[in-house]
Amino acid sequence: MPPAKPVPPDLIERPGQVESSNGIDMGILPSLMGYMLRQGQLCVYQDFFQVLAAEGIRPPQFSILEVVSRNPGIRPSDVATAIGIKRANLVPLVSALEKRGFLTRAMAELDRRAQSLHLTPAGAEKLRYWHSIVKPHEDRLAERLGAHGRETLLKLLQTLVRG
Repeated sequence: MPPAKPVPPDLIERPGQVESSNGIDMGILPSLMGYMLRQGQLCVYQDFFQVLAAEGIRPPQFSILEVVSRNPGIRPSDVATAIGIKRANLVPLVSALEKRGFLTRAMAELDRRAQSLHLTPAGAEKLRYWHSIVKPHEDRLAERLGAHGRETLLKLLQTLVRG
């Protein structure tokens, strides 16, 4: 296994202040859903980065591999739509995963102008391993939310996302 890569500074961004502290008045920010969603995302991402830093995998890359593993032959544009990123931003992520031997691109069966994505055996093996690492990460964060907090949070976020 290659030596652990240092975590880039942009990956160790700390969540901001939720309440007034250190003499900083946060005003209405802690009562705004957008602000608190962003702070929650930073909290989750920070823990994710610490857990998978040695693996050199970021949440969008993990998401791509997960979607491709469940939808072999999916088009890159459909992956981008599914995980909510621009297709232009997907291209370098897919290229990096392909370079690491986790994904392959092929011509789509129904439309030879389009590409399809497939997980390699090495990608499938790594993804299984990362699942085993992500589970304790999720459990640790869920503990902060209490007995039914995780399920409640997920239901609320799903309702918000669905509109």
